[in-house]
Amino acid sequence: MIGSITYISICVLLMVIAMIMTFKSKRYAVAVAYAALCIAGLIAPSEIQMTPLLFWGVALVIVLVIDMLLPADIAKSRQGLGYIGGGAIVGMFVGLLLHSVVLCIVVGALLGTIAYAKTPEGKPLEFPSSKFLSYLCAKGFPVVIAICIIGVSISWLLPDFLPENP
Repeated sequence: MIGSITYISICVLLMVIAMIMTFKSKRYAVAVAYAALCIAGLIAPSEIQMTPLLFWGVALVIVLVIDMLLPADIAKSRQGLGYIGGGAIVGMFVGLLLHSVVLCIVVGALLGTIAYAKTPEGKPLEFPSSKFLSYLCAKGFPVVIAICIIGVSISWLLPDFLPENP
């Protein structure tokens, strides 16, 4: 019992760190979220297979490669991340309730980006335009992947806290 509590504590700590890093536009936020997913996979029910871990691992590599290819000023930019990340997190919690985590996170991040584009700071994105789409891909994609990985980790851990069906 102590072992699983330790794993859950480490997993939750890594998820919190990944969320903070996501809002600060840190390159390795997705890697920290993936570490939490791997730990959640260790303590999750036995029906969890390797396929989700492989899928999110490939997504992690794609995000890291894209982030390394971005110009430094775009990669370090934090403009609009509060809106994008906030929308994604709200989408994650809605998705946990509706059992469609990934879809709700994508919709939440898209709505967050649109909300940012409507603010005075986001006016240069000229929603809808190619600038907006480029910004969404550059900043929204890593946020979506990080929050999706966190959402999947939470969905794997939730059965440990829910009461058994009678």
